[in-house]
Amino acid sequence: MRKLVLIACGAAGLGAFAGAAAAADLSAPVYAKAPVTVAAPVFSWTGCYLGGNAGGGWTSHDGGKGIINAGNATLNAGVGVPVSLDTASSGAIGGGQLGCNYQTGLFVAGLETDIQASGIRGNSTISSPSIAGSDPTTATGSERLDWFGTTRARLGFTPVPSLLLYATGGVAYGGVKSAASLVLTPIGDGNYAGATSDTKVGWTAGAGGEVAFAGNWSVKVEYLYVDLGSSTVAMTDPGRPGTFIDYGFHHGDNIVRAGLNWHFGGPVVARY
Repeated sequence: MRKLVLIACGAAGLGAFAGAAAAADLSAPVYAKAPVTVAAPVFSWTGCYLGGNAGGGWTSHDGGKGIINAGNATLNAGVGVPVSLDTASSGAIGGGQLGCNYQTGLFVAGLETDIQASGIRGNSTISSPSIAGSDPTTATGSERLDWFGTTRARLGFTPVPSLLLYATGGVAYGGVKSAASLVLTPIGDGNYAGATSDTKVGWTAGAGGEVAFAGNWSVKVEYLYVDLGSSTVAMTDPGRPGTFIDYGFHHGDNIVRAGLNWHFGGPVVARY
């Protein structure tokens, strides 16, 4: 009987202890673990790229400014000789580019070089009647840009991570050809002609915008002014040694083009 009483008392004590422990556990504060988050990838323009482009160009002036440099009685001191040959040029261009960028904050600095095939060309024919007793004349002029390239610095900023707006400028180079002729009527009074073919070095400046998409790709639109300096065409007449007429051609072209670039290694290079 005594054993039964002891067992009953022990069971009652264990029950009371368990209840108190449960109550204490319920009243204790519960701390939840913060969820583990992975930051979204951050776009960066840092890195190198390779791409292609196509567009068009046109001259920003009238080509072929004429100056008579030696006297010839049949020319009547230039009466009837066109002052300008008006060889305004235009045409398509296309080529490729290679460059590298470095981004810090919102700003991007870089260097780009490109090489272009060019169909920019123009020609003109100007006929002048007899003026003050001079011979009627027919003048022709032509100008062409066969190829050109640029090596430029780029400096821009990113109003949103995937959009780069930039200014650019540097050195330009290219192959230019110019020609001119002046034929008097009758032809025995003068038949002048000349041509030049040069590789010229000059400067370029412009601006553009580039948008990144689909991982490694970006597309850009760009304007450049390319100035390759001047060439002088000295027209001579084999039948009149010592007489010549110069026409000066200034090679300045406006270029508008669109391009597509592939960024090596992908544009996403950092996580925060």
